[in-house]
Amino acid sequence: MASTSVLALVAILSVLVIMPLAGRVYEKPDEALAAVFPGAKIQRKPVYLSKTEQKALSEQSGKELKSRFYTFYEARKNGQLQGYGTFVTEVVRTKEQTLFVAVDNGGKVKDVRLVSFFEPDEYRPPERWLDLITGKSLSDSVQPGKDLPAMSGASLTARSTADITRMVLAIVKMKL
Repeated sequence: MASTSVLALVAILSVLVIMPLAGRVYEKPDEALAAVFPGAKIQRKPVYLSKTEQKALSEQSGKELKSRFYTFYEARKNGQLQGYGTFVTEVVRTKEQTLFVAVDNGGKVKDVRLVSFFEPDEYRPPERWLDLITGKSLSDSVQPGKDLPAMSGASLTARSTADITRMVLAIVKMKL
């Protein structure tokens, strides 16, 4: 009888401890690249920023760039540049989200995909909201609540997503 109680307690603790850590992975990186750039040859493009470039890009994008190194992926199909994409992981509130932001060869957002999200589901941006960012360029404003609809209960996610998108657009414009 005591061993049954112990097993039940272990099962409950496992659910309480492991489930919050599990989060949700929606797409693998290779799947995101293939979905956004179908049939394209993908090549890694490391981007290194000088301290001056890091500061300038932070000012230009309105987001502090914490790193001076980013890995972008260049997509080419039949020798023609299709665009660039990168994966950005950032803490939203207390847990991380990973976005894949793709930019076409004209400097506009081709796609923003939620790759993983570890915050509660109610803070998750819906795909239809992410789709509103498609076609935006660095000269466009993408402020949630102003240029994009506010997401009730998910304002930190909306702000983080918009900031990451502007940051990626700024890096692509300056370095690629």
